[in-house]
Amino acid sequence: MIARVEELVAANAATPCIRNARTLLLCAAASAYAGDDERSRELEGAAAEVRLEGHTAALEGAQIRLALARGDLSYVESSLTVQSKHSLTFGLMRISARLDGLVALREGARVEEEAPRFLKPGTYLEPFALRALGVVREDEALVEQALSRFEALGLDWHAAETRKLLQPV
Repeated sequence: MIARVEELVAANAATPCIRNARTLLLCAAASAYAGDDERSRELEGAAAEVRLEGHTAALEGAQIRLALARGDLSYVESSLTVQSKHSLTFGLMRISARLDGLVALREGARVEEEAPRFLKPGTYLEPFALRALGVVREDEALVEQALSRFEALGLDWHAAETRKLLQPV
């Protein structure tokens, strides 16, 4: 799908939109998770070329995901020092990435503070909150519940990542 995204971004050059940079960053994150760091960095550079000023909140979630994929916890930590206002347009991804970032940083107290408000059954953020709490509390039942919710929502990649947490080391 990356080639298609690049085509669409190029076709949209005359109509600047923050989604161009955001989508390229998501492709960069996917490439990083797939182990293709060179391609990931190319896509990140392409995103920088079409990025629009004043839209930081729209890119936060994608940038945190990219940093998590690369194991760049210093970036994750610096990005989580400021809590942005919630917006439905880009907020769901930002909040889910933030919860995963807090877990990666082993910020148990912050997870305990932030995650409970997202434990609304059937919502997109519920499984992320369950997983974050399950990891910091070392509560396998919560992680299993998160897995079930990810599967119910059809979030296959997140379900697979959660399944890895349940496998014996």
